[in-house]
Amino acid sequence: MLAATLHILCLLPLTAQIMRRDPQRDIWLFASICIAAAGTVVVLGLTGEEVQSRGFTAALHWSELSVILIFGGLVICKGPKQIWRLAGYIGAYLLLFGGVAAAFNVFEPVSGPSVSEPVLYSGWLWVHIGTSLVTYALVTLAAIAAMAYVVQEHALKNRRPTRWSRRLPPLRDSEYMLVGFLKWSAWVLVIGIFTGFALRQVEDQSLFYIDHKMLLTLLGFAVICILIFIHEKSTLRGRMAVRFVLGAWLLLTLAFPGVRFVSGYLVG
Repeated sequence: MLAATLHILCLLPLTAQIMRRDPQRDIWLFASICIAAAGTVVVLGLTGEEVQSRGFTAALHWSELSVILIFGGLVICKGPKQIWRLAGYIGAYLLLFGGVAAAFNVFEPVSGPSVSEPVLYSGWLWVHIGTSLVTYALVTLAAIAAMAYVVQEHALKNRRPTRWSRRLPPLRDSEYMLVGFLKWSAWVLVIGIFTGFALRQVEDQSLFYIDHKMLLTLLGFAVICILIFIHEKSTLRGRMAVRFVLGAWLLLTLAFPGVRFVSGYLVG
């Protein structure tokens, strides 16, 4: 409980960025990102949740850390189109995940499912885990950019900008980010799918057996590819693009933390 409380407190400064009158890429933003990352690392250290663990709360915490690190890296490197204006909303998303992890940590099985020894010492495992975390983080950032797009579009249609819409990236920048993040996630996900099949061989499983995780991952990849194809061929815009992004995020959420939840709490 102490670790969960500390984690939540460390996410509050980043979430508080949503209240700034004019979000800036300044020392306060950098400090809030560092505090959020440090808090997540500390909670992982205190709980002993390893990256190869198949526990539900471990999946949530490692997903949070990957989102923070990629977002922080993009902010530091002056990433795409005023991405720092999404800081408060990313903080709120992480706060939600942190709250869910804290609630379910109370009921986490003492001895959760773990990977087999041959897989644990396989290099494919670590590449697969890394690509899975990066893919999910990129799709998460795309989903948050999509929600920013919806808010800005609504404000422009009604010709009534709100204090919330003024703090978000412009409409065109939000669209650029949501499509750009999805394109990057598609390339990384190709590696993740390939290494997933490689792990099947290490475990002496059939390459043609499709479990729930693989099915949801493949569906998410298909949704991402369809959106990219339509966007390139017909300049897909507006809420249809947002629906594709949120659909891909939902499928990958079900494939990554969702499968861990089912195996840990419902089946296990």
